[in-house]
Amino acid sequence: MQSRRDMLKKLGAAGTTAVAVSGLSGSAAAAPGSIPSHYLAEYRDTGSNWGLDWTYLAGIGWIETQHGQYEAGCDTSSAGAKGPMQFMPSTWDAYGLDGDGDGYANICDYQDAIPSAANYLTASGAPEDWDSALYAYNHSWAYVNDVKNAAAYYRDAYGGGGGGGFVDGDRVTPTANLNTREQPGTESPVVATVSPGEVGEIMNGPTTEDGYTWWGVHWLDRNVWGWSVERYLTYA
Repeated sequence: MQSRRDMLKKLGAAGTTAVAVSGLSGSAAAAPGSIPSHYLAEYRDTGSNWGLDWTYLAGIGWIETQHGQYEAGCDTSSAGAKGPMQFMPSTWDAYGLDGDGDGYANICDYQDAIPSAANYLTASGAPEDWDSALYAYNHSWAYVNDVKNAAAYYRDAYGGGGGGGFVDGDRVTPTANLNTREQPGTESPVVATVSPGEVGEIMNGPTTEDGYTWWGVHWLDRNVWGWSVERYLTYA
């Protein structure tokens, strides 16, 4: 899974077409449906890797295609948007990513499309300004409200939000050599430096300190408990 740090692309040329002029579901007003497990994992992993609230990605996925319900054959909307996250081809050319590492950025593959949506949203102002980012995704304030409402529903239904949307009991691993500290905060003593591949279990959090979101993690192999920064954690 590529991360915000190594995937963020330069902005496309001025005037890039909005991502999704209209989705395929036509059911924005309907109560959001459940998220298939493989989509849920991808939303959460992408949120963690990009430092975004994953529920906004899930809100877009619901409004556009009900989490890939219309993905078979990579259906195209009347406006020409394609795939589970409904990208216009010109926007995909600027922001499409190879999220699953198979060497091909496939507009029809949810494992590519969801990280690509994160790429575009980040370039458009998220997470600091979600309204502007969502409006860039689809130039409709009604759409912005629909996505935000769906995101709020998923936040309540599945827990979390934040960047990774972790909940107690989630298994995580660091994306880089990571100091875990006695208490939240960059001045707190380091109790261990954990490496990618080591597995921990979320035990507490989140809490904000020194501009970072921290989670209490029990690092299982070491039997060490400490606080780690969310942006360097992903699902194990």
